[in-house]
Amino acid sequence: MIFDIICFSLSGIFMKLSDELMDVSHNKFLSVLSDILCVIVTLLVSVVNGDAACIFLSILIGTAFAHKVDSINHIIAAILFVVILFISGFPHFSLICLIVCTIAAYIDERGNDISDKKEKEGDDTGFIYTFFKYRYTMKLAVLAFSVIGIANMYLPGSMFMNFSFNPLTFIYFYLFDICYEFVGSYYNTINNTFKKKLD
Repeated sequence: MIFDIICFSLSGIFMKLSDELMDVSHNKFLSVLSDILCVIVTLLVSVVNGDAACIFLSILIGTAFAHKVDSINHIIAAILFVVILFISGFPHFSLICLIVCTIAAYIDERGNDISDKKEKEGDDTGFIYTFFKYRYTMKLAVLAFSVIGIANMYLPGSMFMNFSFNPLTFIYFYLFDICYEFVGSYYNTINNTFKKKLD
């Protein structure tokens, strides 16, 4: 449990840090380094946790379909993650879960574009803006499979056994998302403080 919490949290931190380093600071070297660290912690949990492998693969596939794997840091991370994961092997997970989570990730990425557009126009309020700003489609998908996992604990051998997550997976994923959003929200503040200290 502690291992999963650490890996999911660090994955969220490094994933968003890579984006900010590339898009805000324009530092390709540190961005790629951050993505490599993200791949390492993500692989560590994915090779032992089928839910993690399913979630992170779906995020990769969904963002690729949404044409968001479009910079050197993303391309290197995607190649490393897929190649090493398939070489090292990964636990069993449901194909249905993978498909649903991939669709959810794709919807979130497209919806996030809408939120970004609304934010630029000064319309940063409302349900649609908030829902896609914080990518709630994926959260709901993971929550649904985790709830099914709880049901399976009380209904062993049910028809839902083959497409569910461990109930704790939602908590792990939410921590990933909290860490991801934290870096996005405070990157500029931390970066500016760091620059001032160097000056």
